[in-house]
Amino acid sequence: MNPVFKSAAYRRLWLNTAFNGVSASADHVLIGWLALEVTGTSSWVGRAFALYYLPMLVLGVLAGSLADHFSRRRLIQALELVAAAVIALFATVFAYTTVSIGHVLLLTLALGSLRAVHGPVRLAYAYDLSGARQATPALAGINVASRVGWLIGAVLVGTLAERFGISPALLAMALMHLVAAPCLAGMMAQAHTNRQERTSIVHNLRDYLAELKVNRVLLVLVLVTPCIEVFGTSYSTVLPELTRSRLGLGAQGLGWMHGAQAVGGLIVGLVLFILPQRKRNAGIYAACVLTLGAGLLMLADASVLPAVLLILALISAMISAWDILTQSMMQRCVPDRLRGRAMGGWMLAIGSSPLGHLEVGFLTAAMGVEIALQANGIGVITVIILAFLATPALRRL
Repeated sequence: MNPVFKSAAYRRLWLNTAFNGVSASADHVLIGWLALEVTGTSSWVGRAFALYYLPMLVLGVLAGSLADHFSRRRLIQALELVAAAVIALFATVFAYTTVSIGHVLLLTLALGSLRAVHGPVRLAYAYDLSGARQATPALAGINVASRVGWLIGAVLVGTLAERFGISPALLAMALMHLVAAPCLAGMMAQAHTNRQERTSIVHNLRDYLAELKVNRVLLVLVLVTPCIEVFGTSYSTVLPELTRSRLGLGAQGLGWMHGAQAVGGLIVGLVLFILPQRKRNAGIYAACVLTLGAGLLMLADASVLPAVLLILALISAMISAWDILTQSMMQRCVPDRLRGRAMGGWMLAIGSSPLGHLEVGFLTAAMGVEIALQANGIGVITVIILAFLATPALRRL
């Protein structure tokens, strides 16, 4: 067993994350299904997902500042209760009104806001419980918990929505948050837990911006992350077209592709959780990003289903490893008082993903799947090479 999992406090956070993940995974199922059901056009699905990620751009750094200002454990509990109340309210509204696209977009914005605030707080708290020496395994364990919840939640909520309607599905999501909140009850403060700052949140934000000006490693990570997000994670936009035009398959084939990605991410999360913490992660970080770029280039030429599934599992594994390592490196390169804000910066960076989906969608429509994937693969490789050439300090992290 990894030493970090011997901590009762960490095990409780792991359970909290898994229950929260059941609800979070349902976001993508319900948002896409409702937008298509209400409007009958896939263009609204893309707009809805863009709105879902917007709060990450707007609230990411603010959420990190909150994580540095208040007790992270209590803040997570409060967010779980707020999420349960908000989702239950939407369940009631949907039960007694005819659902319109306006209702769907309001639900989308609410869910996106909840996830944008919760993410930085949870990641900073996981670091609190593990300390710097076990940060990467601790964050990997949280990633595994999330993916376990996602696997369960997507199937559970999708089945409930199809058989019983949207309101029961939303109530199930709210219930998961009510179960998640008491998982953290009664936990004692740990040696690494943050001390709440008594300065204003505005001052905290200024402090973070000042750190960005002098901390070149943090600045490069904050700049590289959205670039990798845009070029490296937007490939999912081309999967429906690839499924239909290249493989001649339908929705079931697309489902297999998403399943392969889930398996790849889960495996790499388990590997990073089991392996001991390394003193330096920059080499693995670079290797993961380079492999991600190579995977996109391989996917551009793949024409049989088994090869596509293996490549997608590889790509998803590299994205998961990159996420975990980025979270760890961002927190390790700043003072303890700024770790929550560092995770807010990470959330802000990954909020750029809608730009990637628009970019790859445009390239696919104009030049085809192969060119779109090749361009993004080359983009990923170019970004990471330039980052390491421009920042020697990054190689020592």
